Amino acid sequence: MDIPEDIKSNLKESSCLAFRDGIVLCKSNDFPLKSDASSVTEIDRSAQDILIRHVIYDHPESPLTVEYTADRKFIEKIVNNKHVNVVFLDDSMKEKSLVKVQLSKEEIAIMKKEASLA
Repeated sequence: MDIPEDIKSNLKESSCLAFRDGIVLCKSNDFPLKSDASSVTEIDRSAQDILIRHVIYDHPESPLTVEYTADRKFIEKIVNNKHVNVVFLDDSMKEKSLVKVQLSKEEIAIMKKEASLA
């Protein structure tokens, strides 16, 4: 995956950001144990930003949480796709894991409402 230098410099350890085309990049040494784990998506809105949180149940006692802010364009893309691809990167920005987070009809409806999408 070709990641621009400005994205590489802005992506800090143990953080995630909305990249493009419904892809979220996470720089972390904590990768999901399985790529087909169930998940729940939570959406919060602040004054300017929409915060999206995916709780990935890859381990029963310790689910993995992916959290990032998203703009309207990114949300529109993931609503249309009905999923988010979360790419986990190591310290050298190499892909270590990919998880496809499916969005439920209810999660999509909440995202549309929060992002003011018709």
